[in-house]
Amino acid sequence: MSGSASSGRRHIVAAGASRRTRGRAIGSLLIGALLATSAAAQPASGVTTPASAASASSWPTTIERIAAIEGRGNADPRAAAALLAQLQSETAPFGAERLELLTVRGNLLAAAQEPDAAEAIAQQLDEWARSIDAANARAAGAAALLVRARAVSMRGNLQRADALIGDAISRLAADAPALTRLRFIATQAKIRDDAGKLEDAVRFGHEALKLCDQLGVAWRQAMARSSLAYSYFQAKQIDRALSLNAEALAIAERAQDFTALGRAHNMQGILRDEAGDREGERREMQAAIDAARRAGAKSDEALYLANLSDFYLKSGQYKTALMLAEQALPLTRELRDTSGETVALANIGLAHISLKDFDAGKRFVNEAIAIDERRGALGGVAMAYSELGVYLEKAGDFAGAARAFHKHRQLNDEILQRDQQKAIVEMQERYDAERRTRDIALLNRENELKGEQLRQRDLQQRLWWLLAATFVLSLGVVVMLYRKVRRSNAALASTNQLLLVQSERDPLTGLANRRHFQAAMKQLAADGKLAGTVFLVDIDHFKRINDVHGHAAGDAVLVEIARRLRDTLREQDLIVRWGGEEFLVVVRALAPDRVEALAQRMLSAMAGAPVTYEGRAIGVTGSIGFATFPIEPTLLAVSWERAINLVDTAMYLAKAHGRNRAYGVRLLHAQDEGRLDEITRALEDAWREGRVTLTLLQGPVPMEAAA
Repeated sequence: MSGSASSGRRHIVAAGASRRTRGRAIGSLLIGALLATSAAAQPASGVTTPASAASASSWPTTIERIAAIEGRGNADPRAAAALLAQLQSETAPFGAERLELLTVRGNLLAAAQEPDAAEAIAQQLDEWARSIDAANARAAGAAALLVRARAVSMRGNLQRADALIGDAISRLAADAPALTRLRFIATQAKIRDDAGKLEDAVRFGHEALKLCDQLGVAWRQAMARSSLAYSYFQAKQIDRALSLNAEALAIAERAQDFTALGRAHNMQGILRDEAGDREGERREMQAAIDAARRAGAKSDEALYLANLSDFYLKSGQYKTALMLAEQALPLTRELRDTSGETVALANIGLAHISLKDFDAGKRFVNEAIAIDERRGALGGVAMAYSELGVYLEKAGDFAGAARAFHKHRQLNDEILQRDQQKAIVEMQERYDAERRTRDIALLNRENELKGEQLRQRDLQQRLWWLLAATFVLSLGVVVMLYRKVRRSNAALASTNQLLLVQSERDPLTGLANRRHFQAAMKQLAADGKLAGTVFLVDIDHFKRINDVHGHAAGDAVLVEIARRLRDTLREQDLIVRWGGEEFLVVVRALAPDRVEALAQRMLSAMAGAPVTYEGRAIGVTGSIGFATFPIEPTLLAVSWERAINLVDTAMYLAKAHGRNRAYGVRLLHAQDEGRLDEITRALEDAWREGRVTLTLLQGPVPMEAAA
């Protein structure tokens, strides 16, 4: 398991990686030294040249001292924030120096994952902004939003962070200094990158790079290039990423800025991995660790150790992977970096599992999972179970792998359901807003009509001879408005129907989604019990398809597999995009031989021919679990939730036993649903004990592999 951004790959540390101070740095002499070295850029020999001695003799301005501390904060944000707290008394309230200091200090605290301390700074800036007569009030309000955006993004709430930084930028003055604009634009670029909005990330990254070059500070120039290179890498523009990161390496090397150099080497390792250069990847990752150690950037060092551990895990060098992860763990705990701690614990566990020490391995992985569960990071928990399943499968613990995959599936269901509920709420909010707009428009028309009627009465009193004409006019207005109201109601009904259809369809594949399935179950399981055959289909190694060929290719595979499944099934059969790379199929009860024949046809349809995308042939296979309900021999009737839980376990059993196969539950000896749940949780054990009879169907050898 590697320390990762939203993409799930190794990544560049966000500027200002966290670190606990190893002592209290006190006094202006240290601040002056920071200015001379700027982020650990002092020559290794420590020799002072005449030019540097002359510059040191002139006392730096407060703004220059703040900039120097900000640079040092790349390696040690907590220590830098503490230095700024000491310097604050030397700045005037409501002055430009105080604004600069609070902005930098808040950003450093956010980067150090000190959200409460960062929020305290944001509140100070808010109070400043509310002082209408105070100088720089508008800029202080923007800075408060910037600090909050940084802190919120560190906790993973990217949607909220994006809204905050957008609001912050809208409040920036048109003539804001280049350094101020840089902080805002660079933050926006990072948030968009983490959210997977790569086109925006590249655009803002170029804007930040232009500002960095305008300022001419080496560490900013190098880090801006490495960050932009990562955005290009995620967008699969590898040549551009290589070019930018080569510039970052050269700039950091010339400046002897070891924090920036470590991040550039880390990015270079990612690019070597993409090119399949395993030795080059290892060399760059080791260089990143060495640079982080020279810079004293412990948070960076912990991440790079975890990344190198992940490299050795994938390379099958499990003892080396274990050693590196064990080195990373105490660093993450010293830094109170819970995200890094979970990565280190998981890698220690996976290495133990690969060395066949299953008990120790599971203990460490479960410790990592427990941390993510306490943090409410369901995505991290789901990923941990998925990786646990993969490594248990490789090590030969098929029963443990099936349980881990099953748990991963349940968590993905929770995440998907939560996201769907959120999307439905947002859609309903949009619909309600549109309805309120229509209601207001209708009310305005009614008010206009009432006003017209009042004017008519006045005219009747004063101009009786125009009564007939006025009556005709008012009648025309009423008829016109009545027609408009009818058209509006018809449009509203059409919109409601369209919203209903859209809410029950998967936009990518056009298949039914879970919302439609739940509505259909009211008919297929009118008494709450399911009658029919259920298949759960999963595309094998789908993450690998995304990693190797890109997410657009992954989408193309989903669309094509959906089409093949539709062609295999009858029109009256229900096929649902169940989530991610999974499809659920429900058909009316069939004879056992026809059920097995249908499962075999679906396996063949998936593996029959590679999916072609942009001239590349992508081999695809699938794993399937299936069962017919009520289930033989007891004819136990079950709810659709329990039915899906059972076939889900059968499907993960197929994945754990080699993939490209189907397991069907033909007989299951359970008298009640409680007993069924017990068997479902340990399906493989029940199979071996004879309480369950499974049918195994093997998929065809994929064409691409056969060639």
